[in-house]
Amino acid sequence: MARDAQPDPDAAEERALGPLVRVIEEAAGDEPWALIGAAAIRLQGGDTVSPNLEFMTTEGVLGTLAEMLGVTSAWGRGAHLVSERLHFLRHGVPVFVFGDPIFHGPYESLAPREVPSLWDARVRVDVGGVGVLCTPLEWELVLAVVLSAGSRIDALARQLRAQGYDSRLIVRLLRESHVAHDTEEALWAILERGR
Repeated sequence: MARDAQPDPDAAEERALGPLVRVIEEAAGDEPWALIGAAAIRLQGGDTVSPNLEFMTTEGVLGTLAEMLGVTSAWGRGAHLVSERLHFLRHGVPVFVFGDPIFHGPYESLAPREVPSLWDARVRVDVGGVGVLCTPLEWELVLAVVLSAGSRIDALARQLRAQGYDSRLIVRLLRESHVAHDTEEALWAILERGR
């Protein structure tokens, strides 16, 4: 008796990404946008599971995108994130788009729009002939440390130690994010463990 093949969530995400990125690029024009979170980490070689696609951009782009897709945006506050947001399905994959998000950790907050080096350091990953702009792993680690996301911190630290990381970028991200000195020290200690 043959078992039914389980759908591959990564393949479904990749099918959804190309057309979705083209629409986001059209809506954004010259404004910033990026794929974030587990999907961005996975596309850069990380061993993460990403049940959905998450993007961030500006509130203006979010409004344009909502009109183009025929969906409505809503203001939302979660445990770690506040922003205007869109939520919809593409090819069965949940998609979230955050406009000018602010991430809240136990002790401090990050406003990505106010971090110029983040947008300059986005990584372009080819997915089926489409260039997907992803937040760099260094940013994902800074965010994970601020949010106290233990398992994400460990996975990112292992990956960055194995493949190397841009220490100058980390310094710029930390400075521009205005994180506390204790947060900086914690991040460097995490990266230096295992050396």
